[in-house]
Amino acid sequence: MYEIKYCSSIVKQGIMKKFRKPKGLNLFEHACNCNSLEDIIAISYLLCPDFIQIGEYIFVSVFFEDEGEEAIKKIEKLEERFGKNKKLIEQWVNSWSIGDLFINCTDESYQNDSLIMQFCDVLVYNWQQRLKELFPHKKIIVETGYEIMGELGLTITVYEE
Repeated sequence: MYEIKYCSSIVKQGIMKKFRKPKGLNLFEHACNCNSLEDIIAISYLLCPDFIQIGEYIFVSVFFEDEGEEAIKKIEKLEERFGKNKKLIEQWVNSWSIGDLFINCTDESYQNDSLIMQFCDVLVYNWQQRLKELFPHKKIIVETGYEIMGELGLTITVYEE
């Protein structure tokens, strides 16, 4: 006899009921029917961005733009500002307001809180998995909350515990 085990996605099955105009019978079809290949690649990058390690600090690289000597100077300034508190420094650099992603979007689905929370769950999951893969011996936290480190509204951040 064969055992059957269903392994659910991190995306909730019923979320498609919140879609205004489903473009397929399921989420897989919808994704394929509503995006260009360029969109899918860009979204893939959003779900699995570059990370950078500077000394013991880990940052989402798009949030830490300095390079070389400028990067070292920036770290020194952050250490001075936050009293070398690693968690606060990482949170400061890695905190990002989710609303910034949708700032130029006019589609009303961006006003749907359940869709935004589902998106956040997906981001947290993917970033967490990627960071575990890159830094298996570190306990890196990816979390969402409101107004983390002074960001506006719903925020995502990354830091080592």
